[in-house]
Amino acid sequence: MFGKSRKIIESREAGTLKEMCLDILSMAEANGLLKISFFHHASCDNEYLATLATLRTTVKEFFPCETPLVSYIAQGTECGRLVAEVTYLTDIGCSIQRHDNHLLLTKEGCKEIITGGIVPHDISITAFEQSTEIFATIGEILASNGFAVNDIYRQWNYIQYITARNDGSQNYQEFNDARSIFYSSCDWPGGYPAATGIGTSAGGVMVELCAISGNGITSKPIDNPLQIAAHSYSQSVLDGKVIETLTERTTPKFERARLLGSTIYISGTAAIKGEQSNSSTCAAEQTAETMEIMDRLVSRENIPLVNEGSSYDILRVYVKRASDIAAVKAFMEEHYPAVDKYYLVADICRPELLVEIEGIAHI
Repeated sequence: MFGKSRKIIESREAGTLKEMCLDILSMAEANGLLKISFFHHASCDNEYLATLATLRTTVKEFFPCETPLVSYIAQGTECGRLVAEVTYLTDIGCSIQRHDNHLLLTKEGCKEIITGGIVPHDISITAFEQSTEIFATIGEILASNGFAVNDIYRQWNYIQYITARNDGSQNYQEFNDARSIFYSSCDWPGGYPAATGIGTSAGGVMVELCAISGNGITSKPIDNPLQIAAHSYSQSVLDGKVIETLTERTTPKFERARLLGSTIYISGTAAIKGEQSNSSTCAAEQTAETMEIMDRLVSRENIPLVNEGSSYDILRVYVKRASDIAAVKAFMEEHYPAVDKYYLVADICRPELLVEIEGIAHI
């Protein structure tokens, strides 16, 4: 296992994109720095591509020797300024091989891949085509480092206009179909990865992931008794037409969480019980139900190991409507005041859902 920590850094003042980026980098520790995921709204694809290029160049100039991975997610932030989630390696004695789009960590017979944002060459093609190309790239990264596809334990899937339909085909369903086809290259006896599928305002499809391999790895899927597993959803809750190469819409292939050592990687979680959404138009109500579901997921009774309970390390809170952030934040601050968390404006994978939350916890 590889110890990691995560820190949320907000730019302190509004300014140009480069100025806000440099402000964040000045607050980041160089020691053990692995990856920086930036969040900021983009109004169109050209703005997204220009922002991504600026962020990559600025980070490279600031950290020229051991440049961290860079991802850019086009989601608005609560403060309106640039925000970053920064990942550090806390283990001593690890070897780090740095590549353009991924890192390979090795230590004592264990190895892990962490990717930056994997993007297609053209974000104007369909979501299915973008996703298929991205998964081909991921397959090459895994194979070149001696990993199997089923070594993936955590995945983030960002999809522009996630619930939009084009000629009857929904972007999220197109992504799910491409993922299902890619995952079908192997068996998954240990369950699927933990994952988030969330919307963005620009940038097409982008995927980030972590995979781990080696002797003595304890990686277990965690189900939730309050929810049907996403990969077991019925056709009635899936949207969009069936693509020509398949006989039906495929389900989202992820687990509600994965336990890796003592760390719980919590998938994107919304107010869904069984497989039916909470249809309330109150974001605070949906937030309360989402956290009820998540609390049950990480509870002592639900974790498949003897433990004395768990605690959240960090929570990423996605809110569909910016006007709802204040109410969502008020609930979270009242009930989870000690947890590091931040709030982003993002579309959710079902039109009726207003909030989605992901995170990391420890037993």
